[in-house]
Amino acid sequence: MIMAYSAPYKERLVFNLLYKWKYLWALLKARLFHKKSNKPVGNIVYIAREVDKDWIFGTKVRRLSEYSQFAGEPYFHDRLQNLPQADGYFFIYPHYFCRAIRHNPQILNKKNIVMFTHPHWTNSYSRTHVIWCLNKAHKVICLNSEVKRELIALGLKPEKTEIIHMASDPDFFYAHQRQGNGVGFCSGYGERKNAQLIYDLIKHMPDKHFYIIGRNWENYEHYDDMINAPNFTYYNNQDYNTFNKLFSRFDTFISPPSFLEGGPVPLLEAMLSNCFPIATKTGFAPDIIEHGKNGFLIETSATYKEVIPLIRQADTMKDTDIRSYALPYSWKESALRIDKLFLND
Repeated sequence: MIMAYSAPYKERLVFNLLYKWKYLWALLKARLFHKKSNKPVGNIVYIAREVDKDWIFGTKVRRLSEYSQFAGEPYFHDRLQNLPQADGYFFIYPHYFCRAIRHNPQILNKKNIVMFTHPHWTNSYSRTHVIWCLNKAHKVICLNSEVKRELIALGLKPEKTEIIHMASDPDFFYAHQRQGNGVGFCSGYGERKNAQLIYDLIKHMPDKHFYIIGRNWENYEHYDDMINAPNFTYYNNQDYNTFNKLFSRFDTFISPPSFLEGGPVPLLEAMLSNCFPIATKTGFAPDIIEHGKNGFLIETSATYKEVIPLIRQADTMKDTDIRSYALPYSWKESALRIDKLFLND
């Protein structure tokens, strides 16, 4: 049974006083200038911000637009203003959709599909705020069933949700033979990441070389110790186009030890690279990993003492074809499923 969310008074007050009137004004303008059209969907705009261009969000909108059957194009704008005219819009992040409504009321007359990776609530973009906006979308893509259940509990209409595990590019990420030395992570530093586990593994496994692809790790309290460790390499804010070569240096991939996760997409990319995965039981990891067969699943509270034996065990499974388990989750298949959502009423 899904328990309904009861928003705190302060949260509702902030939304009603500071934001809701802006959306009501946008809705009014959308209705005043609405022109009925029975034209079939012909072009879709995939939206992210300028700062996303060289990071994962930028890659996602480019890949989805590339594989769409429609005339798709990515659009990058930090303030999300002046969106191009289109038959539909795909937003890579829910906050972007909220902001775009206020600056582009006309999109409310089109089909809007929003990808919801994981909850990230702030004072400005509270649960009340984001859910109110998402109920104005045509569809909300959830990366796993846990996220779907939470959004419905918060008030999102169930019929607006769709689960799509996405996505990876089998033409970009290539398999390599595991040698049993490199251990990799792909994760930005943040509060929801179990940074302590990463630090402890580096410190207690001097025979292994550890790599992090990410950003903001300089904000971690033990960063100086990590960066000076002889068995650690940090790829800071790397261009996504280098990820395939970087993943080929990993034999074992530890999916970001996260207390909250939507995907994580790097898990699929690492598996395409034939890295043996060790992943926390969050996001879609339990959907694609069968413990002991094509990877290992760990609790978010796992310590280095529990993970080290799994890394050692992974070294003995060099003949397991990990790539084959990730092939069904491609950008092409995801794009085609999203296309169908734009076509459905």
